[in-house]
Amino acid sequence: MKIVYFGSDVFLKVFRHLLFNHEILALYTYRKEEDYFCERNVAELARFHRIPVCYTRITEERVMEYIDEMDCELFFVAEYCHKIPVPEDFRFRGVNIHASLLPSGRSYYPIECAMERGLEETGVTIHRLTPQIDRGGILARRHFAIAPGEDSVDVYLKCADAAYDMTLEVMSDFDRYWHEARPQTETLPYWKRPEGGVMTLRHDMTTAEAKSVYRKYNNLTGVVVNGLLFNVNDFAAGLYKIGTGDEDIIFVRESKILYGVADGHLRLCVSSAGRENMK
Repeated sequence: MKIVYFGSDVFLKVFRHLLFNHEILALYTYRKEEDYFCERNVAELARFHRIPVCYTRITEERVMEYIDEMDCELFFVAEYCHKIPVPEDFRFRGVNIHASLLPSGRSYYPIECAMERGLEETGVTIHRLTPQIDRGGILARRHFAIAPGEDSVDVYLKCADAAYDMTLEVMSDFDRYWHEARPQTETLPYWKRPEGGVMTLRHDMTTAEAKSVYRKYNNLTGVVVNGLLFNVNDFAAGLYKIGTGDEDIIFVRESKILYGVADGHLRLCVSSAGRENMK
């Protein structure tokens, strides 16, 4: 099958399977710098196999060019930041891997939102692409538990394994899965991205509260230093109290700080990528 693929490293195993079992016409990806999963591996793999790597957003005109000029049979989306234009053409077929049990969990951040809600179960859905985000007919779903000790990266990795198994299943008899897709008739709400304050560490938190934030959001977690919001790239906690004011922050080096909280301190590795002035 001829495929245009959209995604990052989250579902790298899926891309690898499609690469070696189908014909990838192009990879559309985007620069991810806020968490553990970027686009480096999927882009390098595509370039090694001389597949065009595109960082621009695809247009409806370009979608039709892939169909008309290159006989594209499937537009396959697997963790991508832009909405794919869906033309009114019967030849268009597109699917998306979504990291929730649709129709519950329509969201750009379904895993973090699920953990914020304290859910004990989530999963992965493969569904049809439609003009309405996350609302196309369901080809396959897979459930799994969110264990108490797991963080959001653990859940992403579970999603990746489940999505790989589901992709093998769906692609083995794609026409049947496509035609038997179950419509989403439920009108459940869209889960909005958590507010920035929810994802930001503060001096008045306990170490347990700070760990809970980082467990859910990992590298989306922020911390304010001298009026600037930084991403937290690594996290550990200590029990020795160093004070709970900005003047008590100890700079180990530019990217590492000791940050005082109510019952101890946090040992944080931070990144200035995406920082914003909070004053």
